[in-house]
Amino acid sequence: MPFNDLLGNKRISNILVSYLKNKIFPYSIIFSGPVSASINTFAQAFAKALNCTGQANDFCDHCENCEGINRGIFPDVMSLSPEGKFYKKEQIIFLIGENFKRPLRGDKKIYILNDAHKMNENSANAFLKVLEEPALSSIFVLLTHNLNGLLPTIKSRCQILKFTPPFQAEINTFLIKNGYPEDKARLISHLSLGANDPFLAKNLNQYLQKRSDALSVMVKLITKREVEDVLLDLYGRSRNRDRFLHYFNQLIHLISLFLRDIMILKINRESECIINIDLKDILMNLGEYITIDRVLFLIYRMELLFRDVQRNLNTRVLILEFIRYYTQKEVDGV
Repeated sequence: MPFNDLLGNKRISNILVSYLKNKIFPYSIIFSGPVSASINTFAQAFAKALNCTGQANDFCDHCENCEGINRGIFPDVMSLSPEGKFYKKEQIIFLIGENFKRPLRGDKKIYILNDAHKMNENSANAFLKVLEEPALSSIFVLLTHNLNGLLPTIKSRCQILKFTPPFQAEINTFLIKNGYPEDKARLISHLSLGANDPFLAKNLNQYLQKRSDALSVMVKLITKREVEDVLLDLYGRSRNRDRFLHYFNQLIHLISLFLRDIMILKINRESECIINIDLKDILMNLGEYITIDRVLFLIYRMELLFRDVQRNLNTRVLILEFIRYYTQKEVDGV
């Protein structure tokens, strides 16, 4: 699986290949991008290309070194994650000690730091010592979905590569190339954009079931039928707060995508730009119950609910607000 076969971000693939061809490497690189950009996949690919014995300036993915990296047992590639909420200072001190050790099998030692923004003041200041005295044989790859969470003094000492989510056409081509039928690849590529997951194919059935459940909830709310059932179900789920917040977050996300599609179809019934393309007829029918202004209002309110879920507001308040947005009437006594 060479760089050309990775999903999206061809510009960054070309940059990494140029490093390999010119044999000039930044001692510290930041891979910054959303979850859907799969920055960890690119970091692993770069580590394999630096050590691959089967292909020059790229990686074959099946030589002994590539397989060792895939299995996490190659001695010159190390992947670290925070121990708890943040990286501990002891983890970074360990890196300082490892920094000047010579590679055992390759030309470079590669350290991949997942969630690099999760360094507190102590661990970040300790890591600065590594960046101030880099060893010629070490490369640090910092992965983050929150570039602003890194100290400016760390960012200033790193080469920053900014990743973007893959396009729908890139996901579609990637899936077809990997053996998916065209109709299934098209559906998955559309859904992947909404789910923020380009590898949705791995758990498609589970996602489709969640989507079906969310659609059932939205139908009841928009048509104002069996609203009490929706309310009672949410109350039942709220007995376990953590599970409820996870479920509720997914629910309002999926409903927001339905509303987006309904709005597009109300503007152009022939549009192929909708995410839930396999539900086009159902969504067009739902659009008969609601105006564009009302759709825009609900999308806005769903965004506020996303925010409130992150703030961990009272679950009863979240539920009642959710119902009110659709019914426009008091439901406290239900």
